[in-house]
Amino acid sequence: MDLNKDSINFLIAVHAHQPVDNFDNVFHQAFESSYIPFFNTLSQFPEIKISFHISGSLLDWTLKNQVEFLNLIKSLVKKGQLELLSAGYYEPILVLLSDRDKKNQIELYLSRISEIFKVKPRGLWLTERVWEPDLVKSIKTSGVDFIIVDDEHFKRAGLDQESLGGYYITEDKNCDLALFPSSKFLRYSMPFKPPVDSIDYLRSKKEQGIKAISFGDDLEKFGFWPDTYDWVYKEQWLSKFFTLLSQNSDWLKTAHFSDILDSHSSSGRIYLPSASYSEMMDWSGGMFRNFLIKYPESNHLQKRVFDISLKLEKLEEDSKRVYPHIREKLYKAQNNDVYWHGVFGGLYLTHLRYLAYRYLIDAENDLDAVTKVKFPLVVQKDIDLDGNEEIIFKDKVYNLYICPCSGGTITEIDYKPKNMNILNTLTRRAESYHKKILQENEVNSELIASANPPSIHNRTSAAIQCLQGELVYDYYRKSAWIDHIYSESDLNEKDFSRNRVRDILSLYEKPYICKVDKGGVAASIDAKGLSLVKSLKLSQNFLNFSYNIKHSLDSGSVFSSEFNLLLYSEEALKKEGFLKARELVLEDSWFKLKYSFKFSKETTILLYPIYTISDSELGLEKSYQGLSMHFIWPLKKESLDFNFKLGVGEL
Repeated sequence: MDLNKDSINFLIAVHAHQPVDNFDNVFHQAFESSYIPFFNTLSQFPEIKISFHISGSLLDWTLKNQVEFLNLIKSLVKKGQLELLSAGYYEPILVLLSDRDKKNQIELYLSRISEIFKVKPRGLWLTERVWEPDLVKSIKTSGVDFIIVDDEHFKRAGLDQESLGGYYITEDKNCDLALFPSSKFLRYSMPFKPPVDSIDYLRSKKEQGIKAISFGDDLEKFGFWPDTYDWVYKEQWLSKFFTLLSQNSDWLKTAHFSDILDSHSSSGRIYLPSASYSEMMDWSGGMFRNFLIKYPESNHLQKRVFDISLKLEKLEEDSKRVYPHIREKLYKAQNNDVYWHGVFGGLYLTHLRYLAYRYLIDAENDLDAVTKVKFPLVVQKDIDLDGNEEIIFKDKVYNLYICPCSGGTITEIDYKPKNMNILNTLTRRAESYHKKILQENEVNSELIASANPPSIHNRTSAAIQCLQGELVYDYYRKSAWIDHIYSESDLNEKDFSRNRVRDILSLYEKPYICKVDKGGVAASIDAKGLSLVKSLKLSQNFLNFSYNIKHSLDSGSVFSSEFNLLLYSEEALKKEGFLKARELVLEDSWFKLKYSFKFSKETTILLYPIYTISDSELGLEKSYQGLSMHFIWPLKKESLDFNFKLGVGEL
């Protein structure tokens, strides 16, 4: 390409993504409000060049449901107007993957794009711009020449954001990679400010002597994000913007990233620290991996996926074979959305967590079948890499993950016939945006007065006042087989559901001594005034739990065993107060499962729903996360023996 080196070159990259198996109506809405009108508008301006990345999960859906749109993209690529960018196929956070999976996901994407569009992308859209220095070799050796990061990365390396331009070279292990810094100013002005604001900014960059400046952001912001469709298309923001680009073509040129890479020298060598865009840095506390600390649920899932990846790698190396059907399921479980949370629902979205576990468990089942695992199987291993071993108990129907160091609790129960982790709930935690609820009558007058839509990072929710009083925080992880000792006088349904009742001994945070065999697990603890032994065995598709308790506690004390299940039962949600029963049967209307609890003696039962308040592109929202169950027995005598069993079946 013959570029005018007296001009400033404007590099535009848009990225379109929907999570694996997201709801069909979301896909349709995204196409109608954003993807289709954006590229229809672009096709009216053949002189304007942009770069485009479509995630593999979205591409798969497009191939089946939007052939006309796909043909439009093909035509723009063929004309040379559109440059395609690669990524990990199922849009993973690359730093969370093994080196092998990084390369495999990128190479899978490159192969698929080459097959469909007859081109091989040279650049990579770095998912959520999550960068760590050791990515260089995996990306470069996968056949990629450049990536797009944010100017925030360069700021953290000590450079002035306003002087950035062109591209920079970094290297690691004798591999080099070109880095294009994307402008935060343009990310906030496009399309949220009048088009001329971005043009004026680009003019100021030209006057600084900058030869190329980049913009990279989500395509969904052009119509799919709240309040943007009318502004971008009915008010013709995009058309006006493209018109201004054309009218100023004497000094302002649109170009592809690869054009600049081939025609311009680099702006220098750079070594970037671990970083992402500024908002992600705020959400994560400075580093993406901090999400794995803040959310143990995310860490557990990520470590489970990584563990299966390593087992698959060993199988393929030992057998000299590739198992693409297992890889596909594993890679779908690596989809980034479920591992973090910011302005989008992410980890808080129950259906995304469900899908990740569904693919993970399905991949694991296939792996166990290929390697001919004999059940029952008991393994002791530090699966979550916290320095303490977990107990993994597997048979033909269930997988269980038990944490001796955390009260002998169970963090995962997989019902394998449905590939479902029935404990896939979420602990209620304080989030920084909860202060919006606590600050009554919050009003942003500037945003209200503005005719253009606010950026998604500046939105407030009209429902904030409705959420006042709904905030509840848990002081322990909402898993299962959690032991509690309470005072009987504190038993109150409202206080229980809002976690206002405190344990006398806090057993859930104490280490238990565990003994294992192929038949099951026994966990015990001696605490102040208490000796407790609990055991778990599997027989005839039932999980059998038993307790032997000896104590010298006050006769007004009670013992509770708590289970939190990803279970939606209208019947259960209607139950109020404490129940007394020897059997509890609940039918899950979402996942079509039936849960049956049977107790050796009459039991007091309390059920209540778990709701979280999380941020989303629509504002703050209340989401159902599961059903909490407390099975309660009085400690009136010096000893207590009881048992109960849980059976899961399909409706």
